Amino acid sequence: MSNRALLVITHGNFGIELVKSVEMIMGEQEDVSALGLNPGESVEDLRESADRIVEANKEAGKETIILVDILGGSPSNVALYLLKKHGIKLVTGVNMYMLIEMFSQKDSVESADELCDIMIETATENIKKF
Repeated sequence: MSNRALLVITHGNFGIELVKSVEMIMGEQEDVSALGLNPGESVEDLRESADRIVEANKEAGKETIILVDILGGSPSNVALYLLKKHGIKLVTGVNMYMLIEMFSQKDSVESADELCDIMIETATENIKKF
């Protein structure tokens, strides 16, 4: 069992479906949660839900890494609040490569910072123009 947990927070159901898509490839994953901010839902409710997940991870001895879709949006603002409150790790621009790398490496990489760097590097290397 890993000492790290992943929380994906996005606009709409993008993050929820992204996790499902990666699980189609890699199988069901442990210690992953996804939240979406949909029309008509409040940012405060999203913040409270995310805070409960991070608190539960902390109580279980797990460090939380949060991935969001875009910097400056409501999901990233929620994550920045959690960074200040709990000291979580935060990476923007979530995509499938990041999740695949996270699920593949989370138990073998020593620090969460290193894992975040690996996710960013892998995601960036796999953006191509043809």
